[in-house]
Amino acid sequence: MEFKSGLGWKACYDEERDLYTAETSWRGSYHLYEINKEIYDRLDKNGQEGENPSELIGQGRCLFEADDDYYTQPYCIAHDSNYNELAPWSDAKRRADAMAEYYKKKEQQETYKKEQEENKMALTSFYKAVLDADRAPIVLCKWGHEIVYMNPAAIKRYEKRGGEKLIGKSLLDCHNEESKKKISDVLDWFMLSKDNNIVYIFRNDKENKDVYMVALRDDEGALIGYYEKHEYRDHETMKFYDLK
Repeated sequence: MEFKSGLGWKACYDEERDLYTAETSWRGSYHLYEINKEIYDRLDKNGQEGENPSELIGQGRCLFEADDDYYTQPYCIAHDSNYNELAPWSDAKRRADAMAEYYKKKEQQETYKKEQEENKMALTSFYKAVLDADRAPIVLCKWGHEIVYMNPAAIKRYEKRGGEKLIGKSLLDCHNEESKKKISDVLDWFMLSKDNNIVYIFRNDKENKDVYMVALRDDEGALIGYYEKHEYRDHETMKFYDLK
């Protein structure tokens, strides 16, 4: 085989098959062509005056093209399925294999991501079941104070204030100015650090319980909301394993 090459291009003459092929490559864009003798003869290592080698090569029959310039979606197109047999010397096969590997890994990543999302969705039902079953009132709020969830115990406890109708409204509407400021101060403290997650806010001796304000965070630790945690200190009156 006989070769010619220059900046961004390479051409080959296969004497055994009397076949001329050439490739061009520039900034991620790649093309492989079958060319004729006239084009091949006009190519020069340094290019002839007034003639651009890549433009000359581009006059041939395109066998294969690919692009992975990071600005567009990577792709490759085989215009002739025999491109590798016609030009086994070229970089086309390597690029095609690399592209196939890229999309294989991308598909695996997307499949894994989808499975993770499905698992999260499945767990959501479990999380809600835990909250629903808690005998203490639980009211979840976004960091902007909008109530997004109330468990049955909370709906019953705050029935006179609207119960389930409170969902979607601001928690601050249920508090006086002093309480609003305290809630705001705690929220500011939560935002200072991912480690700031729980504050003891008051003691209710009548119900023998302690109450805390607890931060809610996403997987990356960003604050997404908060809730009041009620912990009753009464001794349990149920018998052990009473299944009657």
